[in-house]
Amino acid sequence: MQSCVPRCNKKTLLLIAGIVWIMAGTMVSKLGIDVFLNYSHNKIISSIIAFSVFYLFFNFIFKKMVKKHKIRISSKDKDRLCVFSFFDIKSYIIMSFMMGLGITIRSIPTINPLCWSPIYMGIGSALFLAGILFIIERIKWK
Repeated sequence: MQSCVPRCNKKTLLLIAGIVWIMAGTMVSKLGIDVFLNYSHNKIISSIIAFSVFYLFFNFIFKKMVKKHKIRISSKDKDRLCVFSFFDIKSYIIMSFMMGLGITIRSIPTINPLCWSPIYMGIGSALFLAGILFIIERIKWK
């Protein structure tokens, strides 16, 4: 069974993590930007909220997660790791919760999309930049 697990080296794992985070950030941002461009009447307030969410999520959550996962990956004994091990179990649970919460919020018709749009733009941008950080960590790898 172990021989069927797709594996890659640690540097490639950081690249995969970066690509996954960039893709997730792009998709989340797109959801918010579509509403922002088509329906937002007060773009300045939405932009301020989006930037605030970006700042908080990037600086206090995602930047720390990138560093934590880079250290965790680099400290592994094996040279070749499972391609899904760029996250630990706790991070997969958090990601699943965030995705479920996001889908739930969007599916509730009484919540105006203008309320979640700037949050999606901020979180998506923070995810995207965290993906860039993973790739930078891969480039800086010694």
